[in-house]
Amino acid sequence: MKRLILMIQFFTRIPISVNLEVTEEDFSEGIVYFPLVGLIIGMFIVSLYYIGYKLGGILLGSVLCVTGEVFITGGLHLDGLGDTFDGVYSNRPKDQILEIMKDSRLGTNAALAIFLTLLLKISFIFSLPVPYVYGVLIVMPTFSKLCVVYAARFSTYARKSGMGNFFIGKTNNKHLIIAIVSSIIIGLIYIKAIPFVLVGYLFSIGYVKHITDKIGGMTGDTLGAISELAEIVYLFYFLILEKVIL
Repeated sequence: MKRLILMIQFFTRIPISVNLEVTEEDFSEGIVYFPLVGLIIGMFIVSLYYIGYKLGGILLGSVLCVTGEVFITGGLHLDGLGDTFDGVYSNRPKDQILEIMKDSRLGTNAALAIFLTLLLKISFIFSLPVPYVYGVLIVMPTFSKLCVVYAARFSTYARKSGMGNFFIGKTNNKHLIIAIVSSIIIGLIYIKAIPFVLVGYLFSIGYVKHITDKIGGMTGDTLGAISELAEIVYLFYFLILEKVIL
């Protein structure tokens, strides 16, 4: 329970006023709770979609949903996305890329990446049929967090130290299996999402290879980026599925 609370405190702004004495191992072992934390976030954003839809229609629901996710996560993953795009796509050597990623200032690549990510999410959610969008949204953060677990398991750490070191290189097969099983169980809420266990794996492996080719491994920022990008892939997956099946 301590590690679950730790992960909720780490990834969300949910006010849990509990002072925990934690170790690096608690962070590393807490990775098995990523899908469950995703479900908690999903319940929050789907509620905001419902409120927005009832008040102003699909567009307001889509905007409130995406805005709500930024609020409840504190923009943590968007920050990682911005740092990743500023550094990785600066066309600099590895050492300079890692330095750029540590810089707290917002560059052009970061601003564009964040803007386009939010725009694509809103557009994709807006395009989904209302009867199905609730099921899609409630488990979306669960499967994006599963992609983070994939990335942490199948990568090495590109830095000597940092927050990403809690998970990258510390995630083992046991953690991975628990996260996959948890995601599948949560996915029963909307069973059409379960195949994304495989789709997300393929995306994550490709992403890890791409980043590793650039900087020799993964960092905490790139884990944040994969969480955001995985949601775009997830929503795009359902847009395709909607045309074929729904």
